[in-house]
Amino acid sequence: MKKKKGKKTNFSDLPAKVEVSRSFNHRVRIFKWSNQGMSLGEWIQHLFLISKPEKRYVAGFHVYNSIEFDIPTLRNIFPKLGGIYIFFCNPGVVNEHEKMSAQIFLKAFLPDVEKLRLGRVRFGEHFCIGDFGMANLKELEMSRPDNLRVEDLLTLNAESITIEDTNVAEITLRDWNRFFKLWKKGFNPKLKKLNIWWYTRTTPDWNVFLKGLKADNAGEEIAPEDPVVLMLREEGYVWVNEGEAARNLDVAKKFIIRNSGGLAAEIKFYTRTFQETTHVEFNVSI
Repeated sequence: MKKKKGKKTNFSDLPAKVEVSRSFNHRVRIFKWSNQGMSLGEWIQHLFLISKPEKRYVAGFHVYNSIEFDIPTLRNIFPKLGGIYIFFCNPGVVNEHEKMSAQIFLKAFLPDVEKLRLGRVRFGEHFCIGDFGMANLKELEMSRPDNLRVEDLLTLNAESITIEDTNVAEITLRDWNRFFKLWKKGFNPKLKKLNIWWYTRTTPDWNVFLKGLKADNAGEEIAPEDPVVLMLREEGYVWVNEGEAARNLDVAKKFIIRNSGGLAAEIKFYTRTFQETTHVEFNVSI
């Protein structure tokens, strides 16, 4: 976008150029076009019109200090969305414009969406859990969240929660132990699935996680393969030989816990040695 000196970019401005990406068989092609006399808002509507997805639209918003939004304009330009992705671009101090933009995105689309994804969100600075916690979401995904507490998770109303690159200094294994003890008592009744992972070079002491949960040992299995690695293998990319691949077969440990209402859930632990990541998967039995 060309920026007006001293003014923020908005949807009525003409873009200097338009970059459109299209994904096909796991590959992304980028096309660069001239603005053809259309404003940013008109381009968004045009691209939605010609894309015709099989499912409801998902829109991603990268929060910058230089872009101006308002709720009526957002609702007018964008169609009814199935999901939104809000990514905070500035790793430094949160400014008021970013905070306001995040609030606007939530207020504009949260009543209708089924999926919400937050990238690099800082709770207590960008917004708080209460701003979206009670929304009837099918999926909530958070990547590298800061200031997230296990008490916050207890207030969520989502059916599926994914937390990528969890900060284990903020939510420890003891915190997760407490979370699942409360689930057993009836908290988070809508929760059907919880996936979390974090970087670590050591295998966690799962006894800390399981203490007092009265979990039944459900055996072991080969840990699920990383979706990205699987995709690349399907594309023909291989960077380890068979011997190295065999050494990188990680084992997942499985346990069953039950809540006060009689629901059973499987907890699966595994570490991807090759990537130095640890994973916990929680699935409620149907």
